[in-house]
Amino acid sequence: MSFLGLAVQQLALIFAAAAVVLTALYLLKQQRRRVEVPFIRLWQQVLQRSEATSLWRKLLRLLSLLLQLLVLLLLVLSLGDPRLGRSQRGRTLVLLIDASASMQARMPSPTGRGDSTRLAAAQAQARSFVRSLGGDDLAVVVALDGQPAPMGGLSYEESDLLAQIDGVQARDTGADLPAAIALCRALLLGRPSPTVVLFSDGGFDEASLPTLTAGQDLDVYFQPLPQISSPAADRTLGNAALTALSVRRYRRNRLSYEVLVRMAWFPRPVTSGVLADGTALPSTAQRATLELRQDGEVVDVQTVELMPNQAVERIYNNLSGAGRNIEARLQLVGAADGDILPLDDRAYTVLPERRQQRVLIVTPGNLFLEGALLATGAGEENHLRVERVTPSAYDPARADRYDAVIFDAFTPKAPPNAHAIYLDPQGPSSPFPLRGTLKSPLVTDVEASHPILRWVSLTDVNMSKSSVFVLQPGDRALAGMFKQPLIVAREESTRSGLRRSLALGFDLRASDLPLRVAFPLLLMNALDWFAGDVDEDLGSRRTGQIWRIALSGIARRAGAPRPLSATANLLLPDGESITTPVSEGYALHYGQRVGFYELSLPESAPLRFAANLSDPIESAATLRSELRVGDKRLAAPEPGQRALRRTLWPYLLLAAVALLLLEWWSYHRRWTV
Repeated sequence: MSFLGLAVQQLALIFAAAAVVLTALYLLKQQRRRVEVPFIRLWQQVLQRSEATSLWRKLLRLLSLLLQLLVLLLLVLSLGDPRLGRSQRGRTLVLLIDASASMQARMPSPTGRGDSTRLAAAQAQARSFVRSLGGDDLAVVVALDGQPAPMGGLSYEESDLLAQIDGVQARDTGADLPAAIALCRALLLGRPSPTVVLFSDGGFDEASLPTLTAGQDLDVYFQPLPQISSPAADRTLGNAALTALSVRRYRRNRLSYEVLVRMAWFPRPVTSGVLADGTALPSTAQRATLELRQDGEVVDVQTVELMPNQAVERIYNNLSGAGRNIEARLQLVGAADGDILPLDDRAYTVLPERRQQRVLIVTPGNLFLEGALLATGAGEENHLRVERVTPSAYDPARADRYDAVIFDAFTPKAPPNAHAIYLDPQGPSSPFPLRGTLKSPLVTDVEASHPILRWVSLTDVNMSKSSVFVLQPGDRALAGMFKQPLIVAREESTRSGLRRSLALGFDLRASDLPLRVAFPLLLMNALDWFAGDVDEDLGSRRTGQIWRIALSGIARRAGAPRPLSATANLLLPDGESITTPVSEGYALHYGQRVGFYELSLPESAPLRFAANLSDPIESAATLRSELRVGDKRLAAPEPGQRALRRTLWPYLLLAAVALLLLEWWSYHRRWTV
């Protein structure tokens, strides 16, 4: 037995003090009143009988004292909150409750009155399981989403475990099952009878299922959700989902843009083609209404035909407008209640900001370079504003005020505090160290996945000679000859943000690259990369991932460059404002809610972006009645044997009350007086 309240020494002191007081009260001598009676012989006989039984009455009075001391002992022990000791037969359990996006799917009640969710059903099952645990079972609750985490510590207490279950909330992410199993192993390491009980709809990636039974160190059980067979439940047809939404501006006309929407229809798997009320299920296409909005205003509405488990795309061309928040909505035609997962019926993205870049060219004169910049949209009214100076007129302080600087056949003594393109850098002051020179090199290695080389072909470019660069931390070779870098891109973190650079090891005048379409494309891609317009998932990101939000150029909107803060302020879709860390020019945040976000630094204008589920596995909203790993079927969990309550103070109080009633009864029967 153990005490969770007062210590044993404290209980002993309290009992000793109270026992002394109680005994002293019993030892007090009774004060009798003198009463004169008329017939002395009768009372003499009574006194003789009393003297004969005085010893017995003293013993009965002592018994009354012992009863009072025993009641006192029970009350004092209850103050210490004693608990029964544990046996070695108990299990150590992790109750793994699925809290991924698919657990937000509607699940009608068996009575047909109102809707619940799969998570609510799983929590109800977990509560019932906790109430059936044995007295020696130790357990903890873990929420299974994109970042599995325990909801508390290991506990024997039913109330603690029920509070942990109530604390599980569904997230707009997928379920990282391998990470959850790894966490369970860490929590159960060295514990007796390690057991995992999974409460889920079973909607997992097939590739992650082997982790459930990998190794022999865990007993894994699967508790499927209850199968509702009422007609109201069978009205759920499946899930219509928006699986992708992206937007981009046209390069030549930044006032216009186009939108891509991808949708899918995931019908509910059934054994027959009719509902419980006799209505036939759709066997082929399902009609849905697709609505596109810009800042809340309807842009377009159309009806689409969705085939089962097939993606359907719609492209909106030549759209325009001042709004930046783009939203798509999808609704089943005539069967809105049949869509079980409302979460992915809406998708969000943000139109890239149409801002002008100021570019400085430091060149002795290069018509090819200036013509390529004109082709990319340079001009007072376009997104590029280009200014030119000669190398002799170059001012480093002035260069810091531009968004990008292009050095043509000129290498500054120190790199500017701005994005830069170096065309044939030379000398010891070159920010890209040189290894040597190649004559008439051929491009054999191309990093086509880099944003700068998107739609750019360099395989047959001719040049008379080229410098070979020595790669530094943060460098990435974009083109080279047999692993010798000739074109290098660099990304480095500075006090004023993320700085990006591009270096070409050859002179444009000694190459045919300026005569090719690839050259203006390369310049356009480089400038877009500097501005962050080609960063992955710029306008819309996927939940369930750690977002690295590039801050390149964001700190320059407020004027002169200033040091970046160590943290940024992030406004969440529900209106909550949190602080997120900034590291090496990136703001870091784990996304777990869909909707619009706004990131801001003290020294910059806010940066807006959006997040979507974009997870076909979660949108499929699979509801499995069993989980199989290979040929093995995961069994349902076995409840523990209901045992005596481990908390003893209620029983001690009941015993004290019973003894008090016994003492009261004996007193009124005049046994102890």
